[in-house]
Order: sequence, then structure tokens, then C-alpha cells
Amino acid sequence: MQAPLLSIVIPLLNEEHNLLPLYAELSSVLGKLSHFATTELIFVNDGSWDGSLDILKKLAAGDSRVKIISFIRNFGHENATYAGIHHARGNAVVLIDADRQDPADLIIDFEKHFLEGYDIVFGQRTKRLNESWLKKFTSNLFYPLFKKLTKIDMPRNVGDFCLLSQRAIDTFKLLPENQVFVRGLIYWSGLPKKSVPFIRRSRATGESKYNYTKLTIFALENIISFSTAPMYILVFGALGVIALCILGALTALIMKIFGLVVMTGWTSLMLAILFLFACNFLALGVLGIYLSKVFQELKRRPMFVVNELVGVTPNQHLHGNHYAYLKK
Repeated sequence: MQAPLLSIVIPLLNEEHNLLPLYAELSSVLGKLSHFATTELIFVNDGSWDGSLDILKKLAAGDSRVKIISFIRNFGHENATYAGIHHARGNAVVLIDADRQDPADLIIDFEKHFLEGYDIVFGQRTKRLNESWLKKFTSNLFYPLFKKLTKIDMPRNVGDFCLLSQRAIDTFKLLPENQVFVRGLIYWSGLPKKSVPFIRRSRATGESKYNYTKLTIFALENIISFSTAPMYILVFGALGVIALCILGALTALIMKIFGLVVMTGWTSLMLAILFLFACNFLALGVLGIYLSKVFQELKRRPMFVVNELVGVTPNQHLHGNHYAYLKK
């Protein structure tokens, strides 16, 4: 009988200073696992332009567990994670970022709960070190809003750091869209899940690849990807504005009939016009995002282009629809 294999998927962009410490940390932890006798480390290089790829190749030359999927350019963290999951051969998959903010020793707890029968075992942040109050506030706002609008039971304060069973992986692979939010797709399944609380460490080196603008766009796009609720909010909001306009017109008519003075002025008129213009532009913006999602899906362009594979066999089920592989 073949020994259980655990795949560790690590998407990265310009993490040359974190790779060797991360590799050492993972190697130490993986040697302590009781169930998974064999492991593979799948590093997905998302178009790094620093020395990350050279470091990974040196690691792969000395350790057969190290696999590399290297994109020809930056296609985004979600696409890199997606590629890693679809090329993993393990009976379970662990997702972990290369920035070393998620402690690798939690994988031991992940394994324990996996053996208890949970399909999704995830790290849940109880504290974030060296993160601004604004980032914490917006993060705390996003999770309940996402859950409320999408009806997907995605826990609060989670990232991609988790373990997925074979059943969770198979369910994930059934989902055909090109515009992916990996975290949302994982919890969309509704499979049994278990949290492992931890304190998220501050970055040892390097900088986050997400600024507030990117995070805001990321949040809006992902809510829209999983829910039509924003469109209904706009519809009911428009109905509310129409009702207020009708009420205002009736009030003005009654005042006119009874000879009351109707107060007029440029200020109130301009505020009303500006408010309605803002509502229109908001509605157009939301509709535009929905249309752009449809547009992107209909084009069916590859989600990423793989420039190089080391120790990884191309996934023929993905080829053409989701990715392109440049043969040497």
C-alpha cells in the first residue's frame, strides 16, 4: 500500500529572503508528522523578478521533494494557488504563503484534526502582529459582510493557510470558473471544517504585495463573484429614492394647494442632483464589475502561462482551458 502523501502548496512573488528559512522550517515540521510518511513541496513562482527562482532550483537539485511551477509573468496570488492545487499529487494539500507569517508547526495540528475526519482544517488568526488598525478594521468588516451577502460560511480572520482533504480537493477541482477566489471556493463546498487558532507573525523580510487599493478591489470583486445581493441592494435603494421623490412631490403639491410657502434654493437642489448622480454612478460601477466578470469568463483565456516545470507533470485536464504551458 502506498504511503500517504501530503502536498504543501506555496505561492510566492519576490520572496528570495524568505525561501531558505521557510524551507528549513517546513523540513523540520514535516519530519514530525505521524500519518503522512511522504511529502512534496510545490513552490509556485508567480513571475518573480528577484532571485527566488534560482534559489528554488538549487533547493530542487538537492531535495526531490521540492517541485517548481514557474509562471512566465505575474498572474496573481489566487491563480498561483489554484495552479498549485491542481498540480498537487497528495492525499491532502496544505496551503501556506511564502512570507513566513503563518507558523509551519501548525501543520502538525492540521494533521491531527484531519485524522479526526475534518475535510478543511484552517488556521484562524487570533492576533495580527505589526498590522495597522485600518487593515484590521477593514478585515473585520469584510468577513461578516462576505458571509451575509454570499451565504457562504467562511470563518472570520482566515487566510489561505489550511489543510484540504482529498474530498475537499476533488470538490474544488469541479468548479470551472477562471476568475477565482480560492478561499471562497474552499468554503463554498460546506464540507466539515475545524479551526486551529494562532497568532499571525509579522513579516521577517520583504513587503506585502497588497496595498489598501488592491485589498478594496479584491474584496469587492470577490463579493460580486459569489453573490448577486449587491444588484438587489441597488434595486431596493433605487426604489427607496423613487419613493422619497414621490413623497416630496406630494408634499410640495399639498403645500401648494393650501397656499403654504414652498422653500426653494440652489443648495438643496444641487445636493439632490449630486446625490442622484452618485447613486447612478454607483449602480453603473457595480453593474460594470458584473459585466467585466462575465467578459473575463467568456474570453476563456488561460488563467496563467507556465514557463517552466521542475519535478511536476503538466496537468492535461487543465491544459487549454485554464493554463498554457510553454514547451522548451
